[in-house]
Amino acid sequence: RTQILASAESTVNLIQFFEACPSRHAMIVAFLAVLEMVKLQAVLLAEEKPFGGIVVKKGKSFDVAFDENGTLRMVDEEYK
Repeated sequence: RTQILASAESTVNLIQFFEACPSRHAMIVAFLAVLEMVKLQAVLLAEEKPFGGIVVKKGKSFDVAFDENGTLRMVDEEYK
């Protein structure tokens, strides 16, 4: 998933992001990962218009939170 966000210059639709998950378990893990990335300010969640779809955008700390391989480096440091 981070590969999709890292390569995309625009936004990713949150529904399509979760629909790409192969199982319910994967969807839950992806949801928790999105929450963690929002906490780290690596991504932002925003509505395209009032009552519209929610999109994921790169946040101000995106490049700080992820290494060149797309791995979240800040999470490892925080949970040691």
